[in-house]
Amino acid sequence: MKMDMYDPASPGEVLAGWLEDLDMSVTAFAAHLGISRVMLSRILHGHAAVTADMDLRLHEALGTSPGLWLRMQTQRDLWMAGERAKERAPVARIAA
Repeated sequence: MKMDMYDPASPGEVLAGWLEDLDMSVTAFAAHLGISRVMLSRILHGHAAVTADMDLRLHEALGTSPGLWLRMQTQRDLWMAGERAKERAPVARIAA
């Protein structure tokens, strides 16, 4: 399996940049999205993943394409899994 050699930004890192550009606080943006400040903070710091529901909320609030935030999350998750896979024994392919 070929894995990209870079560490893709987490959706939270990208979103933090948006909030900075908008000059909007975490508290205000969380209220705008209808979620708790704690939940948004967990996403911003990479402690919680973007869900389909959150992706749609961000799409509505920021005008991004539906699925954009989930794709970023998936890229990040796959990269991290690939890094962890380097530390374990490979899984043998099943012969058909």
